Amino acid sequence: GLSKSVQMIDYVGNGGSIALGNHGAAVRCLEYLRGTEHDGLFSGSWDETLKQWDHRASTFLTKTINLPGKVYTMDLKGSYLIVGCSGRNVTIFDLRNTSKPLQTRESSLKHQTRCIKMMPNLAGFVLSSVEGRVAVEYIDMSAESQSRKYAFKCHRQADLIHPVNTMSFHPEFGTFATGGCDGTVNVWDGANKKRLINFTGYPTSISSVCFNRDGSLIAIASSYTFEEGEKPHPPDEIYIRTVNPMDVKPKPKKS
Repeated sequence: GLSKSVQMIDYVGNGGSIALGNHGAAVRCLEYLRGTEHDGLFSGSWDETLKQWDHRASTFLTKTINLPGKVYTMDLKGSYLIVGCSGRNVTIFDLRNTSKPLQTRESSLKHQTRCIKMMPNLAGFVLSSVEGRVAVEYIDMSAESQSRKYAFKCHRQADLIHPVNTMSFHPEFGTFATGGCDGTVNVWDGANKKRLINFTGYPTSISSVCFNRDGSLIAIASSYTFEEGEKPHPPDEIYIRTVNPMDVKPKPKKS
């Protein structure tokens, strides 16, 4: 957070914390990977660096990587770490060799990146912006793969355009949820380019959404994100919804 520090908190034991280290500016993102040869914690900061930590090592900080801008969002899946930075920069790392990025590219969206998520099959990623749009992109740079990328508008009410703050892929079906400052959650079938369902009725902006491990539940955080500045707003709340598989399962286009 704004304290610039990265800490490990023991929720099971006495609730104490261990300070792993610091960044030079606010820490925006944390991603943890376990169960592979790349086990470790990654932190992304507004100081334009990515740091890797190992709480088991005598020196917690194991690597510092310079980035092309402030870190706004990142995701970790398989052997890929993808980072969305200021200036619409997107940097992709292969964790088997982080000495240099696998790819550095510019977002296909024209406005600031808000959230980025890897596809479950690792073929590509989805990226959202403050201007009510989501892009579906692919890592393979061949002409065939790049011809499949596209972007679409969402979380808009008439002429009012809302940031798309958060996204989460369903672990089984590969469809994905988006949450925006319009206080709604949509689930999308990216492969078939259609919206599957819309969840409404939340009191303020959706700041985070996340499917659980088997996709049977979705957690939705309703929290004002100050997109309209300081003003009275509802209290923060977290909602847990049971997921009906028929609501999030892909529906191929009719021939």
